[in-house]
Amino acid sequence: MAESNHCVLFKHAIEWLNGELLGDGCLHSLSSCAAYFSYGSKYLEYIDYVSGTLNSFGVLQTGKIYKYYGGLSSNGVYHYHSRYYCELKPLWDKWYPEGKKIVPRDIKLTSLTCRQWYIGDGWIIHKFNGNACIRLAVCAFSTYDVDWLIEQLSDLGILATRQPAKNLVNIAACSTKDFLNYIGRCPVKCYKYKRNYFNKEGGDFINEGQYQFR
Repeated sequence: MAESNHCVLFKHAIEWLNGELLGDGCLHSLSSCAAYFSYGSKYLEYIDYVSGTLNSFGVLQTGKIYKYYGGLSSNGVYHYHSRYYCELKPLWDKWYPEGKKIVPRDIKLTSLTCRQWYIGDGWIIHKFNGNACIRLAVCAFSTYDVDWLIEQLSDLGILATRQPAKNLVNIAACSTKDFLNYIGRCPVKCYKYKRNYFNKEGGDFINEGQYQFR
């Protein structure tokens, strides 16, 4: 196993990591004292952003970024891996208590956590009636986990339901604008389209330039 390292993960870093782990981010551990973070994306810009953000937390990248072909993406996927860090092991213990990913009950759906979750596994749907709703993929999680996430969103004033057929979280059209305002501005250009919102019936329009960075 690679040599373990140390870093200091402040509140901001934990919130960011929790959001990535709600989405496509992964933690891996082959030891009793350390873990590493990995992420795959079709956008090199986002992988560079992940690497740079983790670097600002003191979590350094190992090796180079490579593009891999095969699997579900015919266009290839860029992969990031961090070094092993002792401070990532407690997160791995919470998110993978029996080797399977769950949603820890002590996480908070802060604006930063929700933003990273949405960037990784969310999309906006503009319906024919002019309304827009948001969907968040939660396929890896149990119904129990998803229902808990919906309760947390409800506590934020966001109306959401679970779509049993595909195990998705659906944020209602009446809460779409509130959710986008809550998560704030997108940190990368490649995903700015996820923030564009238009409500034909209400005459509301929000574009990326109107969000405040959080």
